[in-house]
Amino acid sequence: MTDTTAFDRADDSYSLLDVLLREALPEIKLALGDLIDRENARALPGRYARLLPETVLVVTLRPDAAEALAPVATAVESELTDSCTRHGSLYDRAYRVRLRRSEDAGAPLYRVSAHAGHAGVEEPHADLPAVQADRERGAAPPLPMSDPDATRIVDAGPPGWQPGRWLLVVEDEAGEEREVFRLTDPFVTVGRQSSDPRMRTAIAISDAPHVSRRQLALLWEERDGAPGFRVYNVGLNPVHLPGQEIPGAHVGRGPLDVGSLPEESAGWLPPGVPLRIGDRGPVLRVEEVPEEAVAADPDATVFE
Repeated sequence: MTDTTAFDRADDSYSLLDVLLREALPEIKLALGDLIDRENARALPGRYARLLPETVLVVTLRPDAAEALAPVATAVESELTDSCTRHGSLYDRAYRVRLRRSEDAGAPLYRVSAHAGHAGVEEPHADLPAVQADRERGAAPPLPMSDPDATRIVDAGPPGWQPGRWLLVVEDEAGEEREVFRLTDPFVTVGRQSSDPRMRTAIAISDAPHVSRRQLALLWEERDGAPGFRVYNVGLNPVHLPGQEIPGAHVGRGPLDVGSLPEESAGWLPPGVPLRIGDRGPVLRVEEVPEEAVAADPDATVFE
């Protein structure tokens, strides 16, 4: 994720919308381009590239900025999507950009993050009184609310973290690889697809009825110099590592504070080790992307 505090409040001589379109929008484009570069820091072998779901790049705006941009949100999303599509073509990738609002008035002006595996993009809840009132008076509806962890402050990463180096592979019960997700940040949440923004995760596994809407949190953590992720089971079903069962913490809606979770709901997941969710799967494992993936795999996507 990327955030900025470069822009505070708009000057009296300009509306906040003017400042956003004139000054913030170019910086948002640069931040999105940097995120795309980090995600594709290493090219995937062909067999994994074919299993990548669409990536949605989310721009989460401070509440006042989200309100100011709401009337032109569709046009701004289109412009940002076009920009990211051009940038993504360097890596043979397509991206969509969506604007979201933070509920935290003290959040940075904007933050960009990558979300993969979501089925479609939700509209603001039509049954909310505020949305109904806006539509009745012809005003633009508010931007959809962002997921609860979109405003999490993430630095460059803990020691040893390298963007683009790791991916999450999802297998079915028969051991067949069916989805692959880039791990673009040292902290990611994993679950099944959800329309509730308070339970949405950065990685959404498809066709996973036995997976909680928010099942896992993965935090990069080296141990004795060995790579791996501290894994937190925040869902309902237990998860299984070789020789270890990790019970679920049954965390509800809202921001996720892994520091408050019981130790019994945490474990450590090194690369290549299978992790099964529940008794019927799916099975997940972290794999390292080869530094020379294109040279090593003749079927890998070649970027020019």
